[in-house]
Amino acid sequence: MKKRVLCLYRVSTIGQVDHDDIPMQRIACREFIARHPDWELVEEVSEKGVSGYKTKTEDRDALLRIKEKALAKQFDILLVFMFDRIGRRDNETPFVVQWFVENGVEVWSTKEGEQRFDNHVDKLLNYIRFWQASGESEKTSLRIRTKHLQMVQEGLYRGGLIPFGYKLEFLGRTNKKNQPVRDLMIDERESEIVKEIYHKTVSDGWGTNRIANWLNDQHIPTKRGTAFWRATSIRALVRNPIYTGRIRFGGDISEPFDHLRIIDDALFEQCELVIKRRVPRKSSKRSGNLRSTSPGLLTGILYCGSCGERLCFNHNTTVRTLADGTRRSYERDLYRCYRKVHSRNTCHGPSSYTAGLIEKDVLAVVHTYFESIRSIPSSQMLEAAGSRTRRIQEDALVRAEAALKKAQAEMTALEDETVRALTGESTMDIAFLNSLIPKRKANLEGAQNEVDRIRSEIADLEKADRSANHELEMILSWAETFDTSSRDTQRSVIAMLIDRIVVHANYHLDIHFRITAQQYLGKAS
Repeated sequence: MKKRVLCLYRVSTIGQVDHDDIPMQRIACREFIARHPDWELVEEVSEKGVSGYKTKTEDRDALLRIKEKALAKQFDILLVFMFDRIGRRDNETPFVVQWFVENGVEVWSTKEGEQRFDNHVDKLLNYIRFWQASGESEKTSLRIRTKHLQMVQEGLYRGGLIPFGYKLEFLGRTNKKNQPVRDLMIDERESEIVKEIYHKTVSDGWGTNRIANWLNDQHIPTKRGTAFWRATSIRALVRNPIYTGRIRFGGDISEPFDHLRIIDDALFEQCELVIKRRVPRKSSKRSGNLRSTSPGLLTGILYCGSCGERLCFNHNTTVRTLADGTRRSYERDLYRCYRKVHSRNTCHGPSSYTAGLIEKDVLAVVHTYFESIRSIPSSQMLEAAGSRTRRIQEDALVRAEAALKKAQAEMTALEDETVRALTGESTMDIAFLNSLIPKRKANLEGAQNEVDRIRSEIADLEKADRSANHELEMILSWAETFDTSSRDTQRSVIAMLIDRIVVHANYHLDIHFRITAQQYLGKAS
């Protein structure tokens, strides 16, 4: 009676799926079966896009089905192209192979032959084989990441869509195959457009939709060659660190390269602050957005003190006939309560307010605000921010790193003891040791996550400190140019500074600042 063979084929990456490496494995396995007359192929199982290193055994549906078939005695031999097709996890896969053997299934590889467990040496070799496979997977991933990180740190182009504002040129560099490769360089024409986009965002208060429309009206093509810009493209552009000369790879960002810098760091940080201050159009809380389509200086941030509804700008022209028969027009700028105008019974406050009176009072408050900001000693802010970060570094991070080292040592000791148990040098039960591995690994991952969390927290604080100082620089810049700026720019600056203004019947104003002078004074104290 012939032995029944079940073949398992697995490819782990999308690239392997696209190139379909499974036929190669299938051919090798079928040829291997043909060389064994007492074998017959009864079933073939394929796993596509499943990592043998990242995916746990219990999460691999195909492998679980094969184990059920093994218990049901539906096949006698499990055949793979190479043993790493079963998996690469050194704390799981050796014991999976052993499980099949202990349940009466022979495990074969076309390249490595049969995996046996006749003695301790067999167990050790099995463990070492998958330990090596796991290590190779880690090293391969590390090599790829290291290669890309090295390219990033050297300021080299890694491929993909070229950012707007840049071009590729041959500068004499070659790859390992001695083939010429192109490098990223600034496109002078496009870079001027990039500068204009940042200027309109920060100085003029233009939103992403308005900038996209402007580019489309100017018939400026995108990097893909299309003549249609979108708001999402503008938002991605103004938040891309490449324009400060820094190349991003995942969560890593290189040091700045002068030959790639289009804008300075201060402008980039200011632009980031402007974007953060904007409220998405789909949000119900639209107060403080930087729309500049209305001539009203305070459009978008004024609210009725009676009903809470937004006050809308209205330019009112009234024509009157005088006693002598002549007609004269009178113009007034008003802020009108939307609810009062459309449903009078739901609001008991005035229907309109003279725009000039409100704007005059708000401008006076803004000037006072600028004077308060000018009085803040920025050096003290820097010192306070630095001490806060140092306290975190000296306390929580030190403890977390100590816990990580302890978890690493415990994991290493367990792995060493497992190897000794496989060779018969330890009195401890191999099954018991294997049961400890998930807990030790979870402890190690938890300790690593805690270190990463604290480091991320420190990085966020440092970024917040930098942002605060860039924010202060931006406000001081506004203070110097505010009076001579255009009305659009003044409207944008006010919307950046002020979250909302509540107007009461007697023209009393409750002004709620987004950025208060006390915030800075509090940091400095």
